[in-house]
Amino acid sequence: MAKELISIIVPAYNASKYLRDAVESALDQTYLEREIIVVDDGSTDNTPHILAEYGDRIRVIRQSNMGSAAACNAGVAAAQGEWVAFLDADDVWLPHKLAWQIECCGSMDISHTDSICFGPGLANELRRSSFEPPHSGNALKALLTRNFITKSSVMMRRQVFLKFGGFDESYLAVEDWPFFLKVCAEHELGYLPEAVVRYRVHKKSKSMQGRKTLADHLRILGEAFGPKGVGRSFPELRRRALASSYQINCHFSAESGDWTFAIYCALQALRFEPTTPRTWKNLVKSALIPLGVEY
Repeated sequence: MAKELISIIVPAYNASKYLRDAVESALDQTYLEREIIVVDDGSTDNTPHILAEYGDRIRVIRQSNMGSAAACNAGVAAAQGEWVAFLDADDVWLPHKLAWQIECCGSMDISHTDSICFGPGLANELRRSSFEPPHSGNALKALLTRNFITKSSVMMRRQVFLKFGGFDESYLAVEDWPFFLKVCAEHELGYLPEAVVRYRVHKKSKSMQGRKTLADHLRILGEAFGPKGVGRSFPELRRRALASSYQINCHFSAESGDWTFAIYCALQALRFEPTTPRTWKNLVKSALIPLGVEY
């Protein structure tokens, strides 16, 4: 039986520092029925020149700077595969990522994998499943309280992506979470337990921008638990979801040096979960940053 084509979508904006690592990891996939589409989202650095080095081994789409969501949507629109898989330009795949995922999760319309967090933003490499329990199957309730899906690990049916309208381009920092919530409200989630993605953490990554990220989180949760949202049947999860978002953004802000916003987020988390030890720990650690104590 012929193998199905997987379209690899790589959104890239001023990505010259890490872009080669990402593209090479896509080219090194042992699953050969794939195409690589890099969407240059209005880069002003050396990104276009790096992409030109690969010739016809990749497809390049260029557009004015519209954000990661728009870049991903443009890539999917141009894709020819039955499947789409996303790879951010600062992340890396292991060579067997696609082969193992299609074998393990090819019966599911959407799936994700375990990953390794690494980079200058971390003292040591961390396996995501070691600090965040993975979820599969009917995962909506878990996903309402925390976005545990790494976008660079996701593979999904292209028609399912199009059915749900793609990523919402109005989000500045977190375009994937609201989309995954809509999909997982109607589709079971597959999971490959092998850590076949390397997720790079650095101070310029979107996830470390606590102020922008929190604004998106609050909007996402407001819509999800609203009268027409996918979480409207689970109002009991709202406080936990808000506490989790404030905790996450406390951590992001503290790691990036924005200690005043880190303290604000820690205090807000205490409003919703005042008995959680982690929240008190985050508050104390954030308050010590201006005294020279490392977070």
